[in-house]
Amino acid sequence: MVSVMRPATHLASRRGLRTAKILVSILLLTGFVSGVLCGLDSITTDSDEGLSCSTLAASIQSFYASPDRAYIGEEVTFTATASSTTSTSLTFIIYYDAIVPPFPTNNTNSPYTVHVTDNPGTVTAPFTYDRLGNLTSGTDTFYCVRLVVSDGFATTATDLISVYVIENTAPTFESALPKSLPVLNPGEELNLSVKVSDPDGDPVTANWDFGDGTVAVNTTETALPGVYFNQTHAWYPVTGPGIGGEMYFSLVVTLEDPYTHTETATRQITVELPPNGYPVIGLSSSDISVDSMDEVTFYANATDPEGEALTWTFVFNNSYEDVYVATYHTDVTPPGTKVWNNITYAFESPGDYDVRLYVCDGLDPYQNLAHNVTKSISVTVVGNSPPSVVDEIAMSEESPQIDTDIGFFIVTFAIQTRDVDGDVITATWDLDDGGDSMVNVSAGGPIIYTFRQERCFDQTGIYNVSVVISDGIPGHEAVSYREFTVASNNMPPSVVSFNFTYDAGNHATPGEEIEFFISLLDPEMDVIEMTWDFGDNSSILSFNLTEYVNGSVTCVVSHSYSEVGSYNVTITYSDNEIFGILTHERTKVATVVVDLPFDRVTDSWSWWDYTALIIILMIPVAVVLNLVWTRRRRKRLEAQGVSLEELKLRESILLDEPDDLSEEEVD
Repeated sequence: MVSVMRPATHLASRRGLRTAKILVSILLLTGFVSGVLCGLDSITTDSDEGLSCSTLAASIQSFYASPDRAYIGEEVTFTATASSTTSTSLTFIIYYDAIVPPFPTNNTNSPYTVHVTDNPGTVTAPFTYDRLGNLTSGTDTFYCVRLVVSDGFATTATDLISVYVIENTAPTFESALPKSLPVLNPGEELNLSVKVSDPDGDPVTANWDFGDGTVAVNTTETALPGVYFNQTHAWYPVTGPGIGGEMYFSLVVTLEDPYTHTETATRQITVELPPNGYPVIGLSSSDISVDSMDEVTFYANATDPEGEALTWTFVFNNSYEDVYVATYHTDVTPPGTKVWNNITYAFESPGDYDVRLYVCDGLDPYQNLAHNVTKSISVTVVGNSPPSVVDEIAMSEESPQIDTDIGFFIVTFAIQTRDVDGDVITATWDLDDGGDSMVNVSAGGPIIYTFRQERCFDQTGIYNVSVVISDGIPGHEAVSYREFTVASNNMPPSVVSFNFTYDAGNHATPGEEIEFFISLLDPEMDVIEMTWDFGDNSSILSFNLTEYVNGSVTCVVSHSYSEVGSYNVTITYSDNEIFGILTHERTKVATVVVDLPFDRVTDSWSWWDYTALIIILMIPVAVVLNLVWTRRRRKRLEAQGVSLEELKLRESILLDEPDDLSEEEVD
């Protein structure tokens, strides 16, 4: 079955649906004429009978709506059954708002759906009305719904039914909550009752919001005759700073039917807190004018006439916002006992602070906010500036170089700092030597201090010396760095030449002795320690080279490899003068390839090899002789006035003649 649903007004706006519009108009006109012929009394009743008064090929067996009385927005299901004696398929068209005043006038803007089925066929089509009907009969509002069935042979059957669309009303309170409710004590239960009804007989839900975070629900299947909803509830106030001796809750009862219609009733619930003696409090501080990050101790005490448990709330405010809030609890004490609750706090930022203490006597399970007494103290935090670095780290020698005659070099580091507040300055040095930090401390005062430290360098390398300047206040640290290089007046050795050779080819053979030659240059002609690692797990050779010739020293070694492979020869050498990051140790690496020798195989020639060679060589000789003979023959023929081509043509003709014909020989 194919179903298409669209407003009729869209049919004319689409050129591709013109044919459908003509068909719909014919069907609608046919149904209208049929209705007139059959009598208009069938239109104004709820009869399910068809409007056709003659025997047609297409006939409607049934057409009805469920429900036939619906609310706005409620889905209505239309069911139609039809058959035909002349076709294998049927087309159902349902017009959901077929007739408008003046009655009976066809509504050309009626929404409709088209359904195609086999013969016989049944169609089920849902539709929802979003407004009241367009015809009125008494207090009822209804829609005329027309069914047109066609079998494709210009014969149609029609039927007309009515669907009533009414408006749903909200549930109501027949008897609501009393306008004035009694004042309650904490935990005292209150019995509540309302009577509700729904004119439509819909199910009703009552939601009770008691205003303290709890919700209760009553439901009923139908509230047509009026139904009582009852609830019992008790309120337990939870108090906080600034609330008086009475607490108020808003009770809201909301009625709702399935169509989201609601009715609300609201009442105020008053809970009175019991009388109780006020606690008496005291508050003082160790200082009221401090620097940033200075700790201040606040001494707080309270005396409660009943000796009840107390809640202490400290609020630190900087005139713009609460920067710190702390809450503490103390237990029950004998009546009239003074209880102390001291705290310590460090102010981070400068400014004027209001430190307020709230003390409340707690009554289980709530607090009596009428007794939330308070006291405050003002504290001024003076701004403190961090120390500054006047100049970066200075060095007594910008490019230190170790003299190998003495083996070390001493560098003095210095830095200038100042603290405008005159605070004591501490300089903590990291000399990048792996040892403990070195510390300088000033005497205090807003003057420029120069801090110095010395370090002895006995190794070359890259160093990073740092110093941290602080006035003792967290966050007031200034850090300076100085990176530099410590060199040496001794130069490391270097390779002048290095080589080795194979006996033959580009690789050695197993067991072949390979001679390695290396020549080194050292400006100071220090003793050079050298090691040879041939990469085949053999013993490492060590040498001390001292015999310099023209400033260079030579080392020659031989080595053989027993197995095929590629080996890395690593030569390490050093003059052992300076150790550390910039060591004078150097490495030279070479690769040796060991492989099997290549065997050349030479076969002797047989008589056949020579014969084949002669035959091959005779081929170009025969070609040359043939060319020479052909050329000489062509010249002889041309001398006789005959071309070589004519001769070949005559020879081919003679070959085709009978044998008794004489042949003409031309030479």
